[in-house]
Amino acid sequence: MSLRAIDIHHHYVPQVLLDEVKRHGNSLDVVISQTSDGHTSLSFAGGEKYQIQPDLPEIDRRLSVMDEGKIAIAVLEAHTASLGYRLDGARGESWCRLYNEGLHELVKKRPDRFVALAAVPLQDPPRAASVLDHAIRDLKFSGAYIGSNVNGRYYNTKDFDPFWAKAQELDVLIVMHPEDVAGSERMGPYGLRLICGNPADSALSLGFLTYSGVFDRFPELKLCVLHGGGFYPYHLGRFDRGFAVRYGARAAESSLPPSAYLKNLYFDNLVYRVETLDYLKRIVGADRIMVGTDYPYTLGDWMAVEKVEALQCPQAEKEAILSGNARRLLKLPSHTP
Repeated sequence: MSLRAIDIHHHYVPQVLLDEVKRHGNSLDVVISQTSDGHTSLSFAGGEKYQIQPDLPEIDRRLSVMDEGKIAIAVLEAHTASLGYRLDGARGESWCRLYNEGLHELVKKRPDRFVALAAVPLQDPPRAASVLDHAIRDLKFSGAYIGSNVNGRYYNTKDFDPFWAKAQELDVLIVMHPEDVAGSERMGPYGLRLICGNPADSALSLGFLTYSGVFDRFPELKLCVLHGGGFYPYHLGRFDRGFAVRYGARAAESSLPPSAYLKNLYFDNLVYRVETLDYLKRIVGADRIMVGTDYPYTLGDWMAVEKVEALQCPQAEKEAILSGNARRLLKLPSHTP
């Protein structure tokens, strides 16, 4: 079987990180506990407990699933709820540095199969910039991983500019995943918090980003939005129309309509249907899409490569989506080490 793809949407929690919490959780303000059914959960700064899916720290099964799904390289990123945004800035920095060391340990063991994105304490943007700088320059990471908001704060203020400035300076990809979903308290039944809430919060975050002028201030910023961009690319006309009429709102700070900032945006192909992927490709271009499985979650698509292979398009476009775009954006060598 030919392993040909790079998975941009691949979650991992290092076991060494969980072990560190067991030893020094009090100083980190992180609590580890066991649920009634025997699963591990984490809690930050006295907040809600988040269950750690059992496959998140596991390696062997991960490699087996990657092989079956034709994934040559997985881009390791945090379990979003474990980014620790509730922690204060100092503890948040300590937590993210520990997380990144755990990611780095796996990459060192298997550089042929894994690269990593940095966890950053975005609740304190200057510290986040420092952690990103260390991860890129010293740990040789390939970018950073952030939530769609930080404790309910979206990215429409200049408070986050120190982090965006560092990401632009380093010329690295930032990958964004939904978390702390707006309105999730009304989405309990049927698992709708994940099914509807996650893509909705990504679209909401992109609305804040594109209307507020972030991409005017940082024109070279590169942001990948997972789950196919939420519903943003599929209602791009509505976002542009809103910019034109500004119905019910003050004038946007951005100088251009949202569609003009597609030049800053990238997406994974976690949209499940070939026809939906084809639409996304026609809207944003084959050079802005990468494979995303959302491993190890069953709501993901561990066979996402098959959707790319089924597209009716030139082979060069398929190869770009499967691996070429990720290699370019993550600055990976043309051949696996």
